Amino acid sequence: MKHANIKLAAGLNTARISQQIRSTLVASLTLATLVSGSEAFACASCGCTLSTDWGSQGVSTKSGWSGDLSYTSINQNQTIYGNSKPSAALIQSLYANGQEIETNTNTQTTTATINFNGETGGVSLQLPYIYRTHGTDGVAGQPNDAAAQSLGANYTESSASGIGDIRLIGHYNGFSGDKTAGIIFGVKLPTGDYNANFTTGVNARQTLDPGLQLGTGSTDYILGAYTSGTISTYGWFVQGTVQHALTGLINEAGGPSNAANGGSSYRPGDAYVLNSGIRYAGFGSMFSPMLQLNLVHREYDQGTGVPTDVFTGSPISGGNLAYLSPGLSVRLGGGTSVYGFVQVPIYQNVGSLQLVPQYIASVGVHQNF
Repeated sequence: MKHANIKLAAGLNTARISQQIRSTLVASLTLATLVSGSEAFACASCGCTLSTDWGSQGVSTKSGWSGDLSYTSINQNQTIYGNSKPSAALIQSLYANGQEIETNTNTQTTTATINFNGETGGVSLQLPYIYRTHGTDGVAGQPNDAAAQSLGANYTESSASGIGDIRLIGHYNGFSGDKTAGIIFGVKLPTGDYNANFTTGVNARQTLDPGLQLGTGSTDYILGAYTSGTISTYGWFVQGTVQHALTGLINEAGGPSNAANGGSSYRPGDAYVLNSGIRYAGFGSMFSPMLQLNLVHREYDQGTGVPTDVFTGSPISGGNLAYLSPGLSVRLGGGTSVYGFVQVPIYQNVGSLQLVPQYIASVGVHQNF
């Protein structure tokens, strides 16, 4: 009988440890805003794909309210054409034939998120504030004499800040008994400004390209699914989402529908995101090293407001991207945790000539109430 009690106690202790590991995993997996982060994809690589608040996706087993405040910096300061660095001769040729040459785009996004989790589901409201600066050489559609107007002669800049597109996201995890798998459903609303102008240079007071506005002007649906689990002292997750514009600055016939935005039409391309990650719980519940793989496929934007490649005629948008994202979360006590990630691109293949970042940095704080 004594041996039986010892075995029972050992079994209970093992189960308790397993539950602690799972609880710690779930607490740290309360790190993931879904899809493209908080701002719109201004181009293939303008949006953050990082998962930073898993509680909003139903992974957390803790019921009640929580809040999250995150900051993401995306500095697009290098150019690629397709999947490689373009030569100076190619850039000059594009410029001479009337294609704008983007030189820099810096996007800083602060996102406030409020979550509520119930027994089998929950809801999340995400409110982004965006500050974006952008620089471009040339005037679209107007060929430049390479001898008289070298790169830099027609430089123009923009600077805009304000509320971006709000997301309202729901989740349901009642399909599995342990509530570690579920579906994601939500909507992105056109709350961000999409009528900003260039501020200085040759294009001053001209409408900024729609892909660089604070909002897309579209109402999008968001659908997805997720699952997670534990193996020994490691936790893992897989999450996939799709975002599709139901409405936009384009009518059913494809004609102009937004006179304020230069009379141009625009509909953002669909975005498909697959995030997977692992987490190590061997350091206890306070420190949680994590590693994510973020994959995104962004289809071409549509409409007359989308710039096109002067040689191929294809839209200057869309692409396939992969990021490897190491990170760390630290529990401070009282239901508070802080986290940070660095997204490092490991594969980039974009439509035409686009700006890409060397890395994307994200930090945040999460509070359970």
